[in-house]
Amino acid sequence: MRIHRNFMLAALVATAAFAGVATASAQDASSAFVKVSSHEGFTATVSQLKQAVASNHLMVMGHIDQAKVLSMTGLHLEGAQSFLVGNPNMGKKAFGMNPAAGAVLPARIYVWSDHGKAYIGYFKPSAQLSAISPGFAMMGGMLDKKFHMLTEQAAR
Repeated sequence: MRIHRNFMLAALVATAAFAGVATASAQDASSAFVKVSSHEGFTATVSQLKQAVASNHLMVMGHIDQAKVLSMTGLHLEGAQSFLVGNPNMGKKAFGMNPAAGAVLPARIYVWSDHGKAYIGYFKPSAQLSAISPGFAMMGGMLDKKFHMLTEQAAR
C-alpha cells in the first residue's frame, strides 16, 4: 500500500512538473510572436512592407501567396502572403557561425487580412535563432529591432 501511494505521489509531482514546462513553453512561444495592426488595407500594407524591407537594407528573398494556393482547396481568404526577408551579408555571417541558421533565415513575415483589417506578423528572430545557438543572441536582437522598425513603417 505504501509503495502504491509513493508511486501515485511521484506520478502526480511529475505530471505537475511537465504541465509547468508545457505552460512555460506556450508562454515563451506566444511572447515571441509579434502581431502589428495596419492602418491600411491588405494590398497597401503588402506594398508598404516591401518598401520598408528595402529601405531597411533587407530584401525579399522569397514570396508565398498563401491565399492563392489555399483557394485551390476551396478556402477563400481576404489576403494571406508570406515573405522571406533577409540580408545576404548577415546570412553569410550566420551560416558561417552555424549552418543550422538556415532553419530560421531568411526570416518569415506574414501579412494577412481578417474582416477587412490587415495585419503583419512574425516570430522574433532572436527567439528562433537562440533556439539554435546562444551565440546568435546579438544578431537576433539586431534583427528584432529591424523587424520592429520595418513592420511599424509598413503598418502606418
